[in-house]
Amino acid sequence: MFNDIILIDGEKRKTPSEEKNVSKSDEVKLRIYGCQLLQEAAIILKLKAVTVATSQVLFHRFYFKKSLTDFDVKMIAPASLYLACKLEEDFCRVYKIINTFYFLYKYEDLKSKHYYFDVKNVKVEHFKIDVESQEYKNMKVDIYTYELLILKEMGFLIHKINQHPHLFLLPYIHSLFNNLNKFDDDLTKKLAQISWGYLNDSMRTTLCCEYQPRCIAVASIFLAAYKLNIPLIKSTNWFKLFDVEYDDIKKICIRILQLYKIGRCHYIDVLTKKKEALKK
Repeated sequence: MFNDIILIDGEKRKTPSEEKNVSKSDEVKLRIYGCQLLQEAAIILKLKAVTVATSQVLFHRFYFKKSLTDFDVKMIAPASLYLACKLEEDFCRVYKIINTFYFLYKYEDLKSKHYYFDVKNVKVEHFKIDVESQEYKNMKVDIYTYELLILKEMGFLIHKINQHPHLFLLPYIHSLFNNLNKFDDDLTKKLAQISWGYLNDSMRTTLCCEYQPRCIAVASIFLAAYKLNIPLIKSTNWFKLFDVEYDDIKKICIRILQLYKIGRCHYIDVLTKKKEALKK
């Protein structure tokens, strides 16, 4: 079952977006941007962590089938979250999802125009969409349409996307550290928290489509252990316990750390950018 998780083999295959002349840099930034939206929307809607992870996997996998120039991130993101809510039985009305994304888009637009205000005082209610408006109706139709399209592109095989590295994290930490006297409960809890943060960040990359979930979980533990000065020495082959290769751990760690160099990403209109490039 897990073999279906891996969609791409390293850097050998071009994505549909790259085939349509979207730069690798723009694609990476738009993927990060979409995952940021999903995470922020889920926080506002108080959805489960597993729902966020599932929505991000759906989002990434979709863009290994379709191009960013053909399907706008701003519509695939809410459709991914709506579908994830159903898959994870985390009920959320489509109106709430539309209103939340509408808020996020308007909020971002105001920030881009250098409109300054106290973020603490900004609430979803300040940017409510009119349910009678054509914009709302269009968004609703788009979510239903793209939800079915995402399912179709997944081949209706849901088992591909509901195995997340988060499931492996705590059992693996328990296996590594729980019986060692020199690691107290506070330290292992801190390790788990930091590892969880790295896992959440990893979902903004395409690692979930390139590596088995257990590999990403082990790499996150390794990063957290390094941050806390907990020695996980290669020569002990501790990673073999989880059927993971050390080279894979290094590659995953590098990819996660690269995220922090990129920072927060913003929307890029790749279709307009492509048209402008063709005119030159």
